[in-house]
Amino acid sequence: MKLFGRSPSPADRHRAAAQTYKNIQDRFNAAMRARQSLESVRDDVWDLQLALFEDVVRGHTSVAGPLFSAAHLSFFLEFGTGVDWIRATMSALSFSTACCVIDAVSSERDEPMPAPLLREMRGMALGSAYVAHRCGVPLAGVMTAEAITSLALGDRMITRETTATLSTDDGPAALRRQLSTMRGTATNEMRAARRALRRPAQDSGGLSLREATEQRFLADLATYATTDGTTRLATSPNAVASARAALSSGRTLIYVAPGPRSGAALRLNYPPGDREICESIELPALDLPTVRTLVDRVRTAYAAAQRGELGRRALSRLIRETLDQVTASFWDPLLTEWPELRTIPLALIPLGEAALLPFYTALVDDTPACATLNLTIAPSARALLLSTGWQPPPDRKVLVAADPWYDGDGFRSIPRTVPEARAVAAVHGVDPKLFRAADTSADTSEERNSAESSDPLRTINGTLPGDEPAPDIAAHLTGASLIHLACHGELRSDDPLSSSLLLGGRLPLTDILRDNLHPGATVILSACELGSITGDLPDEQLGFPAALLAVGARSVIGALWPVPDTPATVDLMTDTHRALADSSATRALGRAIGRAHADGVPPSVWASFACFGA
Repeated sequence: MKLFGRSPSPADRHRAAAQTYKNIQDRFNAAMRARQSLESVRDDVWDLQLALFEDVVRGHTSVAGPLFSAAHLSFFLEFGTGVDWIRATMSALSFSTACCVIDAVSSERDEPMPAPLLREMRGMALGSAYVAHRCGVPLAGVMTAEAITSLALGDRMITRETTATLSTDDGPAALRRQLSTMRGTATNEMRAARRALRRPAQDSGGLSLREATEQRFLADLATYATTDGTTRLATSPNAVASARAALSSGRTLIYVAPGPRSGAALRLNYPPGDREICESIELPALDLPTVRTLVDRVRTAYAAAQRGELGRRALSRLIRETLDQVTASFWDPLLTEWPELRTIPLALIPLGEAALLPFYTALVDDTPACATLNLTIAPSARALLLSTGWQPPPDRKVLVAADPWYDGDGFRSIPRTVPEARAVAAVHGVDPKLFRAADTSADTSEERNSAESSDPLRTINGTLPGDEPAPDIAAHLTGASLIHLACHGELRSDDPLSSSLLLGGRLPLTDILRDNLHPGATVILSACELGSITGDLPDEQLGFPAALLAVGARSVIGALWPVPDTPATVDLMTDTHRALADSSATRALGRAIGRAHADGVPPSVWASFACFGA
């Protein structure tokens, strides 16, 4: 497909590419309205995205925008028909390349990724991972997913990675050791890939694409030397971040990708040892409609419990059924295919709405997964990579804060946050910071002994008050290395980064993002749904865990669902802090949850919690 004349300017290139794409888009719209065949549109947009991809690879970044649109349309035409998984996978790789180029150009201009493009990316991480699995090239799914899952917070993460590497005494040496290991592994794998390419071609087109994808991946890993002989940081949001995350954390990465009719698990092994770099299996029962049904069922149940229409016994029964279904659809097939995962450190990276499922606490051998496996959850490989960049500080500075009240319409007090803060603070020998806790004795004295009654929840159900700012808590956050916050929280579906903690006033994420946390901090959010994601961009996992990991946290503990404001929650949080004395955050939470489960504590107390990061 010839698009340009001789020696076109960047503006001419963009104009010609954009007009060609517009013509194809107009034909697509007309064919859809008339319910006509899309075959000619499918072929033309495929040819266009191939031509634009080659142009971008040659350094013509002015056509990255049209490439983004053409690859996006080509992907969904191929994905929707399921006729050609190779075309779908290659379109996804072209799309991820366009995302990286646009993000890099935006960063050079000190601008965020354009919001309209972020909206168009919805579903691409999930879809690309699944089609790459079906194509037999799971590594392509990892590369595309990583190009999408950290764009809004990417610049913040890159800044933090640079700071983490250059500001510590052993940082540059550690980076050189890591890069040397990766270069050696990449060189060996490149030799094997070249030997494979010299063998006679196979009948399957997927095999050649797999080899080409591995070459691209391994070439990225091996390319660290700059022209002046220095070594550059690997901050590109693709599989390089995945490999470095696996290497630095010592964990095998598992991407979880629900699809329209089935799902897939993609396993990244780096260094690969005697395994493939990337493997995948089908998850027949983890399709996207099932994921959405599970999530909606839990949300509906909690809403009913909040209204007093669902008792604790019925709520716990429903949560147990949800845990069992996650086990049957994910953990059972995963551990049947790869039983060795029981004994090695794992990091799950759930894509899209899969991040709303309780993988961390679903039962493995009738025990919560977090108590029997060495397991953590990560919003993306880049987030995991950065969380391993800081080690826990040897001397902890502890901040424990609680606010049981908020004066919005429809809000309820959550008085157990006060004894929780006092109990947690006592573990560390510090005084808690309490907001509006003058008298909570009347609220905590009420007992609900009936199994048919409902527990009070740390959630909101009403109208938030105005933008009254919180007291100067942000300064305390940046100075602490262990933070425990027990309070109300607000997740903003329209603007996730404006979600707020409610500590004596509103403390939005945007305020927290202005400054780094203490390097290597552990943050525990004992509040409603603050480990969850929201908004129209679930592919990116925007929410408190991703944001706090982007500003310096090593580990973030939070809940996917509302937390009951009960003595059992106080005990769970206190046990977690006791275990932190000699354990990592994920080990500490896993031990506390395992004990709660063994003691018969209802799953409504512990099933929603997860640990994110290192």
